[in-house]
Amino acid sequence: MKKEVVIMIFFMIVLFVSCKKNSSIDPNNNYSDSINNNSRPNIIFIIADDLGWDAFGNYPNITSTKAITPTLDSLARNGITFTNYWVTPLCTPTRAALLTGRYAFRTGVGGINPALDYLHSTETIIHKYLTDHTGNAYATALIGKWHVTGPTDLSAPENFGIQYFLGYTGGEVSDYYNWTQVSGGAQQNITTYATTYFVNKSIDWIQQQIKPFFLWLAFNAPHMPFHRPPLNLISDQSLVSDTAVINLNPLPYYLAAIEAMDKEIARLIASLTPEQKSNTIFVFMGDNGTPTQVAQRPFLLGRAKGYLYQGGINTPLIIAGKNVARVGQTDTSLVNTTDMFSTIADMAGTGVSVYEDGKSIKPLLSSSQANFNNYVYTEQFDNIPGNADGYAIRNVSYKLIHLDNGTEYFYHITTDPFERTNLLLNALSAEADQNLSQLRLYKSQL
Repeated sequence: MKKEVVIMIFFMIVLFVSCKKNSSIDPNNNYSDSINNNSRPNIIFIIADDLGWDAFGNYPNITSTKAITPTLDSLARNGITFTNYWVTPLCTPTRAALLTGRYAFRTGVGGINPALDYLHSTETIIHKYLTDHTGNAYATALIGKWHVTGPTDLSAPENFGIQYFLGYTGGEVSDYYNWTQVSGGAQQNITTYATTYFVNKSIDWIQQQIKPFFLWLAFNAPHMPFHRPPLNLISDQSLVSDTAVINLNPLPYYLAAIEAMDKEIARLIASLTPEQKSNTIFVFMGDNGTPTQVAQRPFLLGRAKGYLYQGGINTPLIIAGKNVARVGQTDTSLVNTTDMFSTIADMAGTGVSVYEDGKSIKPLLSSSQANFNNYVYTEQFDNIPGNADGYAIRNVSYKLIHLDNGTEYFYHITTDPFERTNLLLNALSAEADQNLSQLRLYKSQL
């Protein structure tokens, strides 16, 4: 009898310890209930810095030279490419909108002036939101470019609620092969090629996780300084590392930086276990258009990065992986930068599909829905010179650009995708006039 009691007590202890391991909150890792975690997908959100349609991907009527990107092409074949995705013309306001789900005029981040354009501590970013609204079910990280607070505020990412940050806080690295890392408020000189280093650290971090993870991987590539990537990451072995040569013709080096990034993304994906990969959603986007120095037709002459034309604000967006039922499809739905906050929150199972200025596009991952958004909006301000500052707004057919200096441009964007004919230079048709009124009304209601 005593032996039976001892055996019973032993099994009760084992059961108790097992339950504690699966559902209690560990003071170091804050694990939430494992059953709940198993239903949540991993999310890898990848941002390329300064990547427009002219340098990557399939887009109607663009006959430019593309980077070699077999990994991203594969993601597109196995997921959805959104061709009407709007960002802001510059990196800082795009990142602020992504992080908060709020338009620039609400956050005050409309340009890249560090004295004016930075997130205030009262803002809630997506990493903190996931922690607070999933019962801390997610491990969260931001690896790479931050650039939404001053470059001297070394602890800002963690103070906003990111559980793990490693990267740099300014707008660009000084040299892809010699740059300063920030993590935990401390600085360290790094001489590993930045693109490779960020993937190394992403792999290391993912391998440490035992619960669902949200990884925000913000490459500095292909942002300047233009350079030659490591030869093992690129196809063109004739490229040289001479700065003077690169400056004379930077386009091949810009494209090579994209190719190197693509190859390192492949390595990141290959590092996932089969279980991780099958439970991961991959999101890839460009934060603004291609820089003027390397922009290709039709986005030349002030129609690329830094401008409210399509070449500055319409960038690639690809979503593939877990729960993406539409495979190899192109979607023309209007999607805004601010939509990504609510989309990530929705993917993570928070129960939220509309947040601030954004609407989750998760329904588009399983079915096509015409006129998903009736309007998209973007803006920029605080720039010097400010002759390109203003806002842009569009519906399915028409787009209005209003600059702060009073100049306006109005395009039938579906028939004139590269904005060659300003309709305001002539009398408007009844249809055009009605759409212009609708665009102005929507803007007045923001």
